[in-house]
Formats: sequence, C-alpha cells, structure tokens
Amino acid sequence: MGYFNIMILLSRYIFAGFGILFVVVAFSFMKPFVHYNLGARKEKNRLLSICLYFFHLAGVSILMGKQTDEALRLSIGINGLIMLLIFVFSLLILKMMKRHQELVLWQMMFFIMDIGFLMLERLNHDIASKQMIAYILGAGIALIFPSLFSVLIKPQNKYFYLVILGITMVLPFAFGDTIYGATNWVSIGPLSFQPSEIGKVALVLFLASTLSDGERRKQGYKGLIFPGAVTLVSLGCLVLQKDLGAVLLYYLTTLIMLLVATQSFVIPGLGILAASCGSVVMYFLFSHVRVRVEAWLNPWADINGAGYQVVQGLFAIGTWGWLGSGLTRGMPTKIPMNISDYIFAAVCEEFGVLIGIIVLLCYLGIILLCLQVAFRYSHAFYRLVIVGIASLFGLQVFIIIGGVLKLIPLTGITTPFMSAGGTSIIVSMGMIGLITYFSYKARIGEEKGEKAREAR
Repeated sequence: MGYFNIMILLSRYIFAGFGILFVVVAFSFMKPFVHYNLGARKEKNRLLSICLYFFHLAGVSILMGKQTDEALRLSIGINGLIMLLIFVFSLLILKMMKRHQELVLWQMMFFIMDIGFLMLERLNHDIASKQMIAYILGAGIALIFPSLFSVLIKPQNKYFYLVILGITMVLPFAFGDTIYGATNWVSIGPLSFQPSEIGKVALVLFLASTLSDGERRKQGYKGLIFPGAVTLVSLGCLVLQKDLGAVLLYYLTTLIMLLVATQSFVIPGLGILAASCGSVVMYFLFSHVRVRVEAWLNPWADINGAGYQVVQGLFAIGTWGWLGSGLTRGMPTKIPMNISDYIFAAVCEEFGVLIGIIVLLCYLGIILLCLQVAFRYSHAFYRLVIVGIASLFGLQVFIIIGGVLKLIPLTGITTPFMSAGGTSIIVSMGMIGLITYFSYKARIGEEKGEKAREAR
C-alpha cells in the first residue's frame, strides 16, 4: 500500500496536467472572447476527449485500488464503466446528429460532472450509485428532448410555461418534505424531486416569452407588470418554503433578463435596491438566516458550532495547496454537507486548488459558449432564453461557491453537475441540451443564408 500511496501523490501531477491541457484547449473554441487557435476543430475535440477519459480512468483506478472490500471495488468499477459509456456514447450520438461544433460544451460539462462523480464515489458510494440514474436520464433528455419537443420552445407558449411554473411552486405546499428548515423537496410515492429546479427553467421560458412579446414591449414599463407580478408570486412561494437560495437565484436571473430585454439599468437598479431592503427583512424574519450571516462574518467565534462548517471548508481548501492531498488521502469527511453544499471544498482538498480553479474556468467556458450562441440570434425570445440559462449557471455557481469561499453568506443550493441531487443533474443537463439545440439551429440558419446569398 506504501507504493500505491506514492502513486496517488504522483497522480496529482497527472490530474493537474490533464486539467490544464483540457481548459487551455477548450477555451480556444471561445471566439470572440479569446484570440488564440490551437489547430483544427476535429483534432482539438479528440484531445479534449482524451483528457476527459484519462482523468476519469485515473480517478476510478485510484478509488478501486484503495478498496479492500472486493464487492465494493467491483461496484465502483461498474459505476466508473457506466460513467465512461455515458461520455463515449453521448459524444458519439452528438457527432451522428452533426453537432460537432457543440461537442466542446458537452465535454466541459462532462469534465465537471466527472470530478463530481469521483468525489461522490470517494465520499458516499451509495449516493454515487443513485446518481448514476440521474446521469443516464439527464444525458437522454439533453440529447433527445430539445429536438423532439422543439414545438414547445416557442414564444407563443407563455401560458404553458406559466402553468408549469405554477405547479412547481404549489407542489411543495401539498407534498413537500422539510429538510434543513426548507420545504423544497417533494415526495410522491417512490419519486422524490426538487420542484424549484424545474421551476427555474419554466421561469426563464415564461419571462423570455413575455418580455419578447411585441405588444407588451410597445407598452413600455406597463408591459412589465404581468411578468413582474408572476415573478413576485413565485418568490413569495419560495420564501414561504424557506428556500432562500432559490429566491436569490430566481430574483437575480429575472433582473438580468430585464436588463437584456429593456436595455436599461433603471428596473434592475431598483431591483437591486429592493433586494438589499429584502435581505434586511429576511435577516430579522428567519433565525437560520441570522445564524448563517453570523457564521459568515466571524466563523471563528463559534468554531465548534455555527461556524464549524465554514471553518472546515476553509481548512479543506487552504491546507493542501495547489495540488491537494491526493484522491483518498484527505479528510473531506470532516466537512458537513460534503456531498451537496460543500462538494467544491472537498474537491479542492483532494484534487487541489488548481483543479478547483479549472472547474470554475469550465463553468465560465459554459457561460461564454451560451453567450456565443446568444450573439447569433436576432430573435428576442431565443436570445433571452439563452441569456437566462447562462444567468442560471453563472448565478448558481456564484451563490454556492461564493458561500463556500466565504465571499457571501452560505445558502443551500446545488453546485451544477457536481452536487448530489438527481433533479439538479437532470435539469442542468437538460439546459445544456437546449443550448446545443439552439446552437445547431442557428448554425443551420447561417448556412442556409450563405447558400441563398451565393445563389444570387
């Protein structure tokens, strides 16, 4: 086992090397945001896949090698094989569907997802095994749903989106389970899911359809009354459910979409002012908010109590430096909520701060690719949908990882593609599927336009 520990220490350099190579190649696709080119698209996609596969195989090999229980070792190997097949077949199907230019978006998603999977396997094999179902369903939905049901993604379907949003807001009051003070999970028979994850996509689609409505845009600020009222009712439902992380995500996403739709800072500026006042009200209304704010301001004052989670997270991130302790050699089990809220801290402890930065860069890359697609659309509805999805990813990462890094008070929300939680995985992958569909649709439209111009 001594030799194996040496191999684990050496593997830190392998993980770091593949991670750096992956992100450098991935960012070469992101024009006009970057200005370097590393070769042909086909070769770069192949290199990204190689980095992803080797990273995955190295991680699974270490997790299997550290296990003394033969049955558990075999189970980890099976999960690792299923995960690898998800990567291989998803990318193969995308190529068959002629989505070659969208491969990099999926590869970055898979890279983040793989790091999350390896850490879940490291911390809780049973949870990781349950997550496999979500990975499979998410990949299937992302590949198939947008193309099959593209008829639903139309600006005139705003009332359909409103109904979906309404159902997701009401369900927790009828079938909700209270977990850590928030009633944001619903259990119906064997099925358990988080409605607010579905609701955030419905809200983006609803806002995009109403804010791009020509008649409402002619009304000026009066045209914002209806979408504003729907958003406020949704926020009120989330506040009653004490799902304050979702409140922040929904609210800030709405403000960004209003900024893009109105091209004015007046409404978003007033919204930020109202949010500041609302934060003060929340502080006095909810005791758990006060506890989290106090833990954020000075976790050292109650290091064994309210500040324990924050302090353990900071220790995990800062103790082992750039390369981490090595997979399986750290102590991430000491971090409370290490498979959900604090999975990023666990990743930084064992994979290193460098891999943590690479994960953040992959999130940034996904957002930039979303904006790259948005720039190709002149239709307000599609542009707003894409900007809304990019906002959801960006804000969700900032809210949860900002809390883990002690930049803002911690709120309970998932880390996209990484945290335990099937609903989050499926919805997040579904949003990537939507962006893939929009990108392909825009590209086909551009090619038809070029052929028409040539024919003239």
